[in-house]
Amino acid sequence: MKVFCPKCLAGEEIVIPDFSDTFKLELSQMAPDRLLYAVKLLVDTYSISHRDAKYIVYHINLAYGKCNRCKYNFLDGEYINCPKCGSLNFNWEITRRVVEQ
Repeated sequence: MKVFCPKCLAGEEIVIPDFSDTFKLELSQMAPDRLLYAVKLLVDTYSISHRDAKYIVYHINLAYGKCNRCKYNFLDGEYINCPKCGSLNFNWEITRRVVEQ
């Protein structure tokens, strides 16, 4: 799947690997506090560029359904551009399931 953030990379799309739910959970738990480790995990696991790994990590939502940039609170897709600010969000369902448990 290709994604694009109009706020980053000046019009470039990047290819997102097909992450397992387990990997999504690991990345989302790592992303807020251990950004460098999350980037390294992506590079080592999926052999993607450092730039693309960093792009992915910075777009993972900290809270399910909430835009990282403008805090819009009703995002409903997995890879979605915020309807308010346009920023790309990796709004993974797995993060909501963990919070609800």
